[in-house]
Amino acid sequence: MKMNKLDDIFLSRWLNNELSEDELNEFKSSKHYNTYVNIIKGTDKLQAPSYNLDEAFSHIKEKRNTTTISHQNKPSKNKLQWGIAASVILLIGFFAYFNFLNTTEFSSDYGKQLAFELPDGSKVLLNSKSTITFNKHNWDTNRTLKLNGEAFFDVEKGNTFTVETSQGNVSVLGTEFNVNASTDFFKVSCYEGKVKVSDNSNDSNHILTPSIGYQNIKGNEPITLNFNSIQPEWIDNQSVFKSTPIKHVFKALEKQYELQFEYDSFDDTVLFTGSFPNNNKEIALKTVLKSVNLKYTTQRNSIILED
Repeated sequence: MKMNKLDDIFLSRWLNNELSEDELNEFKSSKHYNTYVNIIKGTDKLQAPSYNLDEAFSHIKEKRNTTTISHQNKPSKNKLQWGIAASVILLIGFFAYFNFLNTTEFSSDYGKQLAFELPDGSKVLLNSKSTITFNKHNWDTNRTLKLNGEAFFDVEKGNTFTVETSQGNVSVLGTEFNVNASTDFFKVSCYEGKVKVSDNSNDSNHILTPSIGYQNIKGNEPITLNFNSIQPEWIDNQSVFKSTPIKHVFKALEKQYELQFEYDSFDDTVLFTGSFPNNNKEIALKTVLKSVNLKYTTQRNSIILED
């Protein structure tokens, strides 16, 4: 084997176990062999899903057969290095592409709830305008998902289950809990088992047991919440708040009823404790806005607060 044969066709033959014994022995004695072996070992750690490597490279070879290839000139060292780099990109591309295909996403619409099961049988119920993403391929060894919005989890017992949010992470071992996380808002409630909450904003950790919650809203001191419900009230079409700046109540109304609040001088940091129904827009608006003595007008989906 001559080094000018170390191109993508040669590498595909090596990966496809098509090299002769002499070619393989000479390749093993070359300075490039360990580099490619390490590349393969590295891609194995990516835990990419199984697929037919022979078939993949067969397609490449079929395309190459339609192109005239000249080996008259011996490539320079720089060209060889570029060939190695291109092969590395090709290999990483394969694994990244197939790994991407295994990303699963669930999203709920305005005023809608969405129920589904995770690969291990854990049950999830999404509140309105919320999204969950996870990689189903490595779920058995890495039960981690990303949440934007609010969801209730009924987790199967097993390895640690982790919910990642922009505000912090929640780790559990066989439990029922609720997470509500968005910009400047982070609330976790434990209904069964034990929950560990890691808050990114203040690098703090909190252990929650049944009927205990943790709430951290930007601009307010983090608080511990006590409750006696057996599941989140929003499952029964009620949104409940305790010592929550009313601007976050407005956001909850927007998600439930596809609204947009408009105001100029109103102090939206006023704390709100109370609830509103998720299935009756007019009653919900009157319940919230009357509590702070606000009048409003409606223009399509806009709620305009009067000063």
